[in-house]
Amino acid sequence: MGEDLKSGTAVRRVVLAIALLMTFRNFQFFPGMPYVQELWFVLSFLALVVLYPVWKICRGLKFSSFELYVLVLAPTAVLLPAWGAWHEFGQPFWYGILAQRAIPLMVTALLLVNALRDRLVRLADIEGALLLCGWGTFVLYTLMRLTLNPADFTSYGVAFVGVVFLAGQGGRPIFILPSYFILYSFVYYALLGIRTRRKRYYFAAAILIAPNGGPVERSLAITIAATLLFFLYKWRPISGFLLSLSKACAAGVIVLGLAFAANPASLSSTVGRFSDAFRVMLGGSEVDDPSANARLFEALIALPYIQKHPLLGSGEISNQWEGGINERLGAIFYDDDIGLMGILFSRGAIGLLLFAYQYRFAMRAARKLPEERHSALADGAMGFLLFSAINSLTTGMFVFSPEVTLFFVALIFGISEYCSKEILSHSSVPLCRVQTPVLLP
Repeated sequence: MGEDLKSGTAVRRVVLAIALLMTFRNFQFFPGMPYVQELWFVLSFLALVVLYPVWKICRGLKFSSFELYVLVLAPTAVLLPAWGAWHEFGQPFWYGILAQRAIPLMVTALLLVNALRDRLVRLADIEGALLLCGWGTFVLYTLMRLTLNPADFTSYGVAFVGVVFLAGQGGRPIFILPSYFILYSFVYYALLGIRTRRKRYYFAAAILIAPNGGPVERSLAITIAATLLFFLYKWRPISGFLLSLSKACAAGVIVLGLAFAANPASLSSTVGRFSDAFRVMLGGSEVDDPSANARLFEALIALPYIQKHPLLGSGEISNQWEGGINERLGAIFYDDDIGLMGILFSRGAIGLLLFAYQYRFAMRAARKLPEERHSALADGAMGFLLFSAINSLTTGMFVFSPEVTLFFVALIFGISEYCSKEILSHSSVPLCRVQTPVLLP
């Protein structure tokens, strides 16, 4: 009997992990996967227009405020950029709609909220599936970087293999690998370490965030540091915060010293890239780093369109229409390269505010969650949402990958709302009890 239960748990977590990997589009641009991902878009659309409505009808058509928000956001997220591209560039409306074919992935957030309400999914299984995705993608990506040459896969497009420019080294191809689950798992273990003060969780986090042959991403490093400092300040008294901060700084100095001794050229290049990024942000002038310069030029391209359409934006052009956005603008341009400016370019201020409102639900839900009901899963979700909000300043994650952030908002919303109901009703089916932290799924 015990083996059957363990087997059933493993199957549930594997199925959830596969669904999450497809929803987060981890393998969309991998060889042989684009058509599989397109099929998942279709299935998500059918779930949104058939499965979800039938489910709600069977449950009496009662909607939470979060569900109503997602139901408004989904069609707006499709129509707003489609209209903007038609109005500014003359792109046929249907091209704009098809360019947003990933929007139905938002249905995962709706299904999750209802599954938690109806006790169809256990929090332990969600936690296990997320960690399975985190460690699984970490191992896969590490093996790819160690055994495969990205230059052999350039034919699969820049979404799978891009080029990074390092000062004095020119450009070299690297794999473009979505790391949402790795980042979530890193935050999960790092916050567990802060909560429990156990070194094994810090060790797990360090393994996950260790660079795997790629360059250090400036915005990622700053975002991670800001996220952890926020929770360290929130959970520790000021004396403990200052002590932990001094230990972290000392450890950082030691790590930098070892890195410089091992590879001084690489460390000097990384420091130079950070310096160039700050010079671009503060001075708006050209620097030696091609990556920083590219973002400066993209911002200059976007600015006139933002001034022309500040409220509704200029839309998003499909790559299937007359060569895509680069052909229309006469330059290399990706709106997700320039974060908030990219959002304002394509969706305008109204779109920015509409998408950003999802964090309001997360904050309200987090405040309602009793302290004794906090768990590693809830902490990890809140930590990842804070990370995504900060990181969106430079990447626009909550707009360009809303299915990712909305999943974690739905998770926090569901935990908070239905934990509260469980407390009031003294339910015999415990959904929200504090779970034992796990190192592996």
